Amino acid sequence: MKKAVLAVVKDHEERAYWTPYLRGVPGLVGMIEMECLADQLYRLEKSRKAPSLIIISSGVYPETYPGLVEGLRKRYPDSEFLLVVPSSAPMPPLQPVIRDNIRHLVINSENSRIFDEEPESSVVGLAIKKIAEGGILKIGEYLKPRTRIHKVRVSSSEEKEQIIAGLESIVPGDNPEMELLRQKGALLADEMLENALYGAPQGKDGVSLYSKGEKRLIPLKEKIIFRYGFDGEILAMEVEDGWGNLSPKVVLEHLAKNQDFALISEDSGGRGLYIIWRFLDHMHIHINPGRQTVVGGQVKLVTAENLADSRGFHVTTCCAG
Repeated sequence: MKKAVLAVVKDHEERAYWTPYLRGVPGLVGMIEMECLADQLYRLEKSRKAPSLIIISSGVYPETYPGLVEGLRKRYPDSEFLLVVPSSAPMPPLQPVIRDNIRHLVINSENSRIFDEEPESSVVGLAIKKIAEGGILKIGEYLKPRTRIHKVRVSSSEEKEQIIAGLESIVPGDNPEMELLRQKGALLADEMLENALYGAPQGKDGVSLYSKGEKRLIPLKEKIIFRYGFDGEILAMEVEDGWGNLSPKVVLEHLAKNQDFALISEDSGGRGLYIIWRFLDHMHIHINPGRQTVVGGQVKLVTAENLADSRGFHVTTCCAG
């Protein structure tokens, strides 16, 4: 069968909302309203096309039609799923997302029309492009062309404060918005580096090899790399470790378990990962099992003081599954 991209929306109103954002998606064979889904899927199969990517609106899933993804996955077991949520809509519950192994969730900004001229100019465009290509999101793709990407190879845990200071220094200005962005960036950098230094190194039994706060010299074979850049509007950063101990299922479980921010505690598993997700506008994680994990994302200046916004994620592995 030929590969295709399919979008499923609730009704004609949702179709009208999503059309400007999705009409230029390469390979898009249809934006199907739920009442027409069965007939349209039959026609799609008659044309011998199988969707490699199915875009699902939060208007139909997970709360309105909770069994939708399960049914579609039985029909198209090799399809990837992307859940898209308007920024004006509430964040959907993550437990169904875990159950149905959805690894891509994007909060759509109404401020852009993504596939007119520069499809990768928004997070929705980037996510669709990367899923279709089977590629990995990198922080440079969030930023304007020719923005400098700073790269630091960490050799000691005692370098953390110096690295954070370097990140803060690239966000200029003393107005409240810039100051809040610096504070947010410092918190994110701290959590990312803490995870790489103490959370990622694990023995075969899954037990951490180092205690949090322990002084560490990082051997060359371990490798911790921190990257960051600021283009005047977006602050992007990521940390790479050489362990690859996460999995998509564990990532989603950590996010769902801690989704109620009021209940988060020091003892909560995945607390650091959850904080990273909550403070980023969009988080990307790439896992090469047993070899590498990259955790990163972007923070927009205009949202620096709004901690209540919904957050998206993009979780990939080096192989399917």
